[in-house]
Amino acid sequence: SGHEVGFRRSTNSARGLPDRKHPNEVVRGRTSMDTWCTGTCADDPLVQQVSERLSELTGISIKNMEWLQFLKYEVGQMHGSHHDFIDGQVSTQAGPRILTVFMYLNDVEEGGGTYFEELDVTVLPKRGRVLIWPNVLDQNPIAPDWRTFHDALPVENGVKYGANAWYHLRDFQTPNENGCMI
Repeated sequence: SGHEVGFRRSTNSARGLPDRKHPNEVVRGRTSMDTWCTGTCADDPLVQQVSERLSELTGISIKNMEWLQFLKYEVGQMHGSHHDFIDGQVSTQAGPRILTVFMYLNDVEEGGGTYFEELDVTVLPKRGRVLIWPNVLDQNPIAPDWRTFHDALPVENGVKYGANAWYHLRDFQTPNENGCMI
């Protein structure tokens, strides 16, 4: 599905909101390619099946999930230390990203792991592997869990394909569909 939608250089939202209505900025620490699975991509039966399965797995409504983001990392590409919690989302209808689900879509010949510095854990990419981590604290779901700062390490040989699914505290999809995310 990512190839059908078209990959382009990954950016960070300049205002910290993933609503695709604000100008994005290219940053040196993020050299991957990405695409958002919206429209006909999101309506694809396989994408629907994966989204439903992820919601069953996490126990969080599919309405709280952002559209899937497909990623492509070629040799040397990476995403430096970052956190998936976005301060600007706390005051939105959907609230902050509370959970990240990252799916590895292929085996990578060398490199391309996900590294959690605070935990000193590296997860190597393997097709079918799913990595799930919290972005907020259990006792305060609008406070970031800083232990989950992570890096997408550079691919050393081959190509890495992955997909992000981010879950919000409340319904993300309805406000976005109605143009009321802000």
